[in-house]
Amino acid sequence: MKLIYDNKEIPVTTTDNKTIMRYKYQKLYYAIIINNCNNYSSISSKQRIDLVMTDNNLKILSIKKEMHENTIYKNNKASKTIILPPDTFNLKTNTYFTIKE
Repeated sequence: MKLIYDNKEIPVTTTDNKTIMRYKYQKLYYAIIINNCNNYSSISSKQRIDLVMTDNNLKILSIKKEMHENTIYKNNKASKTIILPPDTFNLKTNTYFTIKE
């Protein structure tokens, strides 16, 4: 699958595991969509990430750029959290992601 934004795409995977980044990845090269998740903790993360909170239609509700270790981020209106490698997209709120199978 591919996550698309502004004619740019990146491989994406989906999960329901809210502690996915506790696993020690060397470097994140793809996007991760966490379903049914409106908060994220990078307490045990080993790298900086871009964090995007969206609704079920993948409308961007909030963005946390270059989220570093030991940070907690929450958006009560969100239903999905997207983890991206830093500076993957030039994101703006109230715009949409699309997914291509």
